[in-house]
Amino acid sequence: MKSANVKKINFTILILFPVIMLIFLVICNLYSINLNNNITKELNSFTNSLSSNIEGKYLEMISLYFGEQLKNYEKAEEITNLAKEQIRLGINPNFSTLKFSINRLIGNSLLRVTYVALFLLILMFALILFLNYTNNSLNTNPVSISNDAPIDNDINKNEIIEENNKKRERENKNLVVANSSILKKQEEKKLEEIESMYRDLVIAIKNSNDEKALEILENIFSIDEKNYLALNGAGILYTRMYSKNNKSLYFRKADKYYESAISIYDNKDILNNKAVLYSTRYGIDKSDYDYNTALTIFDNMIYSSNNSDFILLNNRATIYLAKYNITGNNELFENALKDYEEIIKLDNRNIYALNNRSSLYFNKYKKTNDNEYFEKSIQDCSSAFKIDANEALKNDEGPIYIYKY
Repeated sequence: MKSANVKKINFTILILFPVIMLIFLVICNLYSINLNNNITKELNSFTNSLSSNIEGKYLEMISLYFGEQLKNYEKAEEITNLAKEQIRLGINPNFSTLKFSINRLIGNSLLRVTYVALFLLILMFALILFLNYTNNSLNTNPVSISNDAPIDNDINKNEIIEENNKKRERENKNLVVANSSILKKQEEKKLEEIESMYRDLVIAIKNSNDEKALEILENIFSIDEKNYLALNGAGILYTRMYSKNNKSLYFRKADKYYESAISIYDNKDILNNKAVLYSTRYGIDKSDYDYNTALTIFDNMIYSSNNSDFILLNNRATIYLAKYNITGNNELFENALKDYEEIIKLDNRNIYALNNRSSLYFNKYKKTNDNEYFEKSIQDCSSAFKIDANEALKNDEGPIYIYKY
């Protein structure tokens, strides 16, 4: 816009200045011509007046000295004409020279003024052309940019927007990474603290220190009330408390904790413990519902683990054992014996399978009075005692279910 205005002004000056100079030259010429005419007119008037005055004075002088001769009219006329002629011949050449000199002076002055004006006109014209050319040269790129302004502006805007978006994305990513790192560290610290307390919880449960275990659980839940490990641990604690005190409240709490843990993390460890809870109540209430519930869970978990999970096999065999003790059904004895032997075949030092098989043989002996089963029971008990005397002594508590912590 600025370049266009400058160009417009230069073009206006380029037109107006020559016009003004031409008008000035015309006025100067008209003034010079008028001045020359006035001077010529005045010179002519002055010449005529001077000639008349000189003629008059000359005639007076002639009359004074040649008065008699002038009485003759013809003679006087002749002398007068001669005087006038001589005076004119004497004055006119000089005045003609003066007029010529004045005319030449005026003409030279006018010519000089014309030359100066033309020079200024040409100089101004050239200067304006130069300035206009220079301005066009300087503004070539701006004009080009101006012509491409919409595209360049769009490109620049897009680049700026894209750069800002990238910068914002980098900042957001950095912020997310920083926040994620902080949250990760906080989460790791929290998990470490919970895991440490959970190890103490397991020790307290195994040592039957129920009050200590409840205190630890309260501390864990104050940090994370939805920690599935703690929920599973709480279920185990209340299952053991139920097995000792036979309070239905403990059963309900244990079942609730297991369900909460399963809703967060559904795995066979928690399901195994839930089945142990129902197996425990079956041993107390002898409800087929509890037996079928526990057996269904064990069967499904054992099937999904391809019969390779010793704990699940042990617990299923143990619920067979529990029902065999109640019903005396020999098929249940065979089912339990099959699972225990499967475990011992793969691990002959599995103290839980040895202890429970010893109980199975002993119960068979009590029902049949067959000494062979009594000897087998003593043999398994002795083998378990040699492996771990402390665990072997727990056989007096009856069939052992194994929890998964």
